[in-house]
This record gives sequence, C-alpha cells and structure tokens, in this order.
Amino acid sequence: MPTNSYFERLYPSVGFLIAMSLSAPLVLLSVLPVSQSGAVVMAGLVPVALVLLSIFSAPTIQITENIRAGRINVPLSALGEAFGLEGDQMKTERGPGLSPAAQFVIRGDIKFMVKVPVTDPNDPTAYLLISTRNPSRLASAINANRS
Repeated sequence: MPTNSYFERLYPSVGFLIAMSLSAPLVLLSVLPVSQSGAVVMAGLVPVALVLLSIFSAPTIQITENIRAGRINVPLSALGEAFGLEGDQMKTERGPGLSPAAQFVIRGDIKFMVKVPVTDPNDPTAYLLISTRNPSRLASAINANRS
C-alpha cells in the first residue's frame, strides 16, 4: 500500500503552446489556393486542435504500487533509491551518458530530472530517467513507497 502517492502531468511550456497557436498563417496560406472560406476555417481550427492535442497528450507520472511515467510501468519493489539531477549532470545523463538499456521520459523544456536505478536482476532496464518539475517530491515519493 503506497504511503506517499504522487501525480504530475508534464504539460508543454507556454512558449510551445504559443508556437502551436501561431500556425494559423501557415495553414491559411497553404489552403488559400484551394478554397478561401476553407482556408479561413482551417486557419482557425488547426491551431486550436494542435494546442489541445499538445495538452491532452502530455505524459503523466504516477506513483501507486507501480511507477507509471509515460509508457513506463515498473513495480516500485524493482527500483533502487531515486535521486534528482540538475545542470551539467542532467545534460550528461540525457546526452552522452544515456545508456541504451535505460527507459526514459524526457521533456526538453523541463529543467529537472530524476534517475531511478532498476535493481531487478530479471529486468534488462538499467535505470529510469524521468523529467519532472518537482524532483525532490518525486524522488521522495518513490523512495517512501518502494519496499
């Protein structure tokens, strides 16, 4: 039974949502040769659809008896001690230091990550690397709930 549950949705940044909403002129110019009224309608609908799709498809992190992050689903009993990463250490871990045996949920616009070693000898995964806006809360939730 989890003693410290955790939930976080990794929403896109405001800058990314603004960039998606600025797709209206591109859509307008692309569809304009085909139909003027269709171009106006599409220029209004496509940016709204892109923003909504970006928000509703954002990955989630959830701690219950398992850790679920994006498509990752691992029992907490198979994990080692979680710890947060920042700055140069984070850049190394998600760049040249990233193991091919790792599973990860990486969002480039999020400034923090948590690394969790997988201690199950039957699991080929070396560790989990998860982007988060609250690294201390996520790490403490994982560490409090694993057995």
